[in-house]
Amino acid sequence: MIKHIVVAVDSSPTSDNALDMAINLAKTYDAKLSFLHVIRDMQLPESVLRMAEVEHIQGARTDVLRFVGEKILKSAEKKAKDAGLNNTASKVAVGDPASEITDLAKKDKADLIVIGTRGPSDLKGMFLGSVSRKVSNLAGVNVMIVR
Repeated sequence: MIKHIVVAVDSSPTSDNALDMAINLAKTYDAKLSFLHVIRDMQLPESVLRMAEVEHIQGARTDVLRFVGEKILKSAEKKAKDAGLNNTASKVAVGDPASEITDLAKKDKADLIVIGTRGPSDLKGMFLGSVSRKVSNLAGVNVMIVR
């Protein structure tokens, strides 16, 4: 039985697919759904810079990333609420995405982690899906990788 699901969200197409899958599973099993957005130490993608520009954000790079992460989480929460889910939680973390995802799942005693195959990074080639692979290797619970 699935009682608690952690889903990593980052606004990429595969993350959106993972979110849809996690919402469906949470509804099916009447499970708690925890959303996690991880800020990693990397250069800001162009899409984030444009979002910050539109929102007139000025401040430290981490503040911009945290603001964007909060917006991503609010969108995920709204989608879950619109689907009829009320037992949800959200968190923005800073660090290595795979470690943060698996640490949250362990700390909150989640039964399942749902994650997209790749995030919004512009890195290609051997790095595609590296976070999802690392999560599947580190996790002490089942991991569903969604395309």
